[in-house]
Amino acid sequence: MAIPEKTILALIPRYPEQRSTSELLGRLTAAGYSTTPRSLQRRLIVLSLGNTLVCNDRSKPFGWSIAKDAPASIGDMSLQEAVALKLSQQFLLPVFPADILADIAHHFNAADKKLKEGSLYRSWMNKVRIVPPQQPLEKPVTPRNISNAVYDAVLKERTLRVTYQSPTASSAKTYEIEPLGIVVRGAVTYVAIRFSGYPDVTLMALHRFQAAKPSDRAISAEKFDLDAWLESGAMGFFPSEVAQVHLRFYDGAGDHLYETPLTRNQVVTSGANGCLDVKVELPITEQLKWWILALGAGVEVVKPKSLRAEIAKRATAAASRYQL
Repeated sequence: MAIPEKTILALIPRYPEQRSTSELLGRLTAAGYSTTPRSLQRRLIVLSLGNTLVCNDRSKPFGWSIAKDAPASIGDMSLQEAVALKLSQQFLLPVFPADILADIAHHFNAADKKLKEGSLYRSWMNKVRIVPPQQPLEKPVTPRNISNAVYDAVLKERTLRVTYQSPTASSAKTYEIEPLGIVVRGAVTYVAIRFSGYPDVTLMALHRFQAAKPSDRAISAEKFDLDAWLESGAMGFFPSEVAQVHLRFYDGAGDHLYETPLTRNQVVTSGANGCLDVKVELPITEQLKWWILALGAGVEVVKPKSLRAEIAKRATAAASRYQL
């Protein structure tokens, strides 16, 4: 009985890993198949004619690999792919809906199985971590049927009828919306939407949806560019203006901006008494204000005057809470 092509391909790792003919023969024998080295070699040569396999014939024994540009469904998962999948799973857990991860769990299970073969790569899993730059928060719970309906509507560009509980409203309200995109920010997943019949784009937090009913009606033909919208400062909670900002940092509070600048066009100069002056054009957003306030006495807003006055007012109010 001929060995199915799929069975042979499933034993071959993706380039740059490789297995020799004798290694493949041993695995096929262990699986209950009977063949000879010469017969298996002929099958491998035939498979390589279709550019699915590549053979490393620079040294003996020759090594066989799945071509790196072959479809992902062909062949045995490589150790590198397994590590990438497991790291993706680890780092997506706090920022991505659990039900979406569950839908691709079989890929993660295959990666677990593969990593048992490579202790060196498996140890890498214990050597990499991503730490949030702010106080970590627990992810709010969203019912699976709601997240599925929203994601499906975004994908198929269909309107939704939703019941939404705004944090500023006493009760939930029903709206017809055009879901345009998904943005994950920290622990919260947001949906960029237009209210049907209105041109402005705004945000809704996914966990505040109490119901989501899909429709067959397509969203408006007006094109929406999610990247351009984000670059405009939307996730900083909607800028009122873009302005030239002058910040003065004290006691090294701004030194990190040499390595992680606010923008590529910022100008940094050293001032008197070890101060650091940073001049940069930025959208004036709540995100920017939170960041400045978090630096406390380490930063002073020099310009614009409106931002300086607002930060001073908030800082004074905060100090008054302590009444020292």
